[in-house]
Amino acid sequence: MTPPPEFTRAPTKPFTIGVVGGGIAGVTLTLALLKQGIPTTLYEAAARFGEIGAGVSFGPNAQRVMALISPHVAAAFDTVATYNAWPAKRETWFDFRFGEACGGRRTPGDHIYELRCVGGNTSTHRAHFLDEMVKLLPEGVARFDKRLVDFVQDEEGVVLRFQDGTESRHDAVIGTDGIKSRCRAVLLGEENKASKAVFSGKIAYRGLIPMDDAVKLLGEEYAKNAQMYLGLHGHVLTFCIQKGKTMNGKFASSVSRES
Repeated sequence: MTPPPEFTRAPTKPFTIGVVGGGIAGVTLTLALLKQGIPTTLYEAAARFGEIGAGVSFGPNAQRVMALISPHVAAAFDTVATYNAWPAKRETWFDFRFGEACGGRRTPGDHIYELRCVGGNTSTHRAHFLDEMVKLLPEGVARFDKRLVDFVQDEEGVVLRFQDGTESRHDAVIGTDGIKSRCRAVLLGEENKASKAVFSGKIAYRGLIPMDDAVKLLGEEYAKNAQMYLGLHGHVLTFCIQKGKTMNGKFASSVSRES
């Protein structure tokens, strides 16, 4: 696939930007900068693009932002987006349900509330969405095996220093390198509490279930439309991805910091 002209046209801005981190956020930001005529280089620590994780949902605001950045970005998402299967649930974000018996007063699965929004629950597999976004990047914009070690700012801009011993200079740098961000640690200082992620007291487990198996276990309504099951100190949510071929599930719970 040849990237659209809006991302490959000659730069018009007299400065350069370095983006550190080649996940969904980094690739999206790079495309937005290129469209504005800003010379941009994307640095990724891995040897190739790749996203870990499972399903992810994007609400109406995020989808509007995609369209504002570029119709090509919106189209890339639409290529892999999955919606609730039932037409009657097309505008439903989640159906909230009891996830436990509550002392015998409720039956698990009893309905609590239907939360609706424009577009309903719109979900995809992270890796599949990234694959579509990468197709929009011009050749040579991304540089791989570039694990950031340090950066130094001076009067002329910012120098990035990588683990392989190379350096790059830009007028400005933007870090999109995730929860274990090296950019954040360098910017704030190694000893700053905000430099490293800390345990929040919550845990989550994700899983992907073939839709045929999910339907056998839950029935079509629960398996093919987004559900949120609420329980004491935790919840389970499910929604479809891969155009309805797979059900994504997540269990999240609050635990003590000593656990």
